[in-house]
Amino acid sequence: MSSAPDQESFRPAEADQRVVNVSVITPKPEHFEEFMALQLAQMRATRGQVRGVIGSRLFKSLDNRSVVLVAVFESAEALQRFRQDERLRAHLALVQPLIERAASGPYEIVYELGAI
Repeated sequence: MSSAPDQESFRPAEADQRVVNVSVITPKPEHFEEFMALQLAQMRATRGQVRGVIGSRLFKSLDNRSVVLVAVFESAEALQRFRQDERLRAHLALVQPLIERAASGPYEIVYELGAI
């Protein structure tokens, strides 16, 4: 009988400093498409221009009701710097009236398996 591998063996060494911010957003139904258009425009406008961002993914529910935004930062400091970025603040002010509810928070990477 073999024992399960230690969790640390799955954790990449370079992940030690990285922080993942996960946002679950439910736009108001009548504003879903407008929210998506603004979110995509924001991504295009800031892509590759925010120091400390490793990458991000935006997932849309199959029923067009909610989205999950996952962004990976080099460190907690990089995430904090981005939260203070005027481009983000302006974007949030623009989309806030379109949102029914949102929850967001930082997470640490426990393991990574495959590419997503």
